[in-house]
Amino acid sequence: MIKNATLLVVTLLVASCFGRGSVRPSGEDEAFVNPIFQSGSSPYLIFHNGHYYYTQTMNDHISIWTADRLAEISKSSEHVIFSPGDVYHISAPQLHRIDGKWYLYFSSDAGTGSDVRHIYVMENPEDDPLSGSFKMIGWINTGNAKDIHPTTFSHKGKRYLLWSGTESTIPGDISKWSIYIAGMSNPWTLDTPKVIISSPEYEWECQWIDEDGTSTSSPVYVNEGPAFLYSRDSTRLLVYYAASETYTSYYCEGLLIASSDADPLSPSSWHKQSEPVFSKSEETGVLGPGHLSFFQKDGSLFILYNGKSRFSDMHAVDNRSCRMQPASWGADGIPILGYPIGI
Repeated sequence: MIKNATLLVVTLLVASCFGRGSVRPSGEDEAFVNPIFQSGSSPYLIFHNGHYYYTQTMNDHISIWTADRLAEISKSSEHVIFSPGDVYHISAPQLHRIDGKWYLYFSSDAGTGSDVRHIYVMENPEDDPLSGSFKMIGWINTGNAKDIHPTTFSHKGKRYLLWSGTESTIPGDISKWSIYIAGMSNPWTLDTPKVIISSPEYEWECQWIDEDGTSTSSPVYVNEGPAFLYSRDSTRLLVYYAASETYTSYYCEGLLIASSDADPLSPSSWHKQSEPVFSKSEETGVLGPGHLSFFQKDGSLFILYNGKSRFSDMHAVDNRSCRMQPASWGADGIPILGYPIGI
């Protein structure tokens, strides 16, 4: 049963006007069609000086795609900006423009071949991230056993780092991934203790066996892929996060809300919604939608996310694809995400 039936009807009408799963953004001459990339995960987009810059997980390197129009992103050339050769499990790269410089955040292993990832940051002082080069600043040491999916935001003049991590190192234990936050003195240095603002607790956050009874992992409860957004009136801080094992159809999005006057570093400031805010759609055949990021164009709100198709090989090593679609603002200033469109 899909929630928000009105939004369902409106979105289906929009999609049907331009072909299955396609959307025409305001001011665009042509529509983009989902999925925007047939293979990949953790999509992220930033707009700067009239250009869109797009990144996604590529496992052994980091690339940027750039275009002047949204519909051209998937057709643009891939620019490889980081290819270390012996480092794998490079995931969720994000470009951030901070104090006139580009910073590239991502997680990866250290060339050991094992999937033990930590957070790294690189810097490029050029105005165009495709000019010059990104210099490795190094590892942001959080003290966790493993860390993934970093993102950063500034609030009331203070910069913060959000990420997913686990402190569990005991073989055979259920692995639990939580959402952490810490303050920063600059784009690569933590200057406060880390705190957990969300850990898996609801059933929908703790699914690691797929709907047909199969699993691609050992027992794991997951909160990951944090994404920051202000409410429309900027009175609340919103942190969206992905929940449950990413390879299952149950992968979905949860939401944490805090007052903009509260301390982001206090766990008690954050209030978790008891139900997911974005999840699979049997009607459109898109399963496991999650790892959101947001961007705005001409006042309109868009989401990017990864998902997989009901009609694909459900248990391939990685059958996720990258997708994009509009969202709307609710009367309470919180985005209405609806459901994943098309296949």
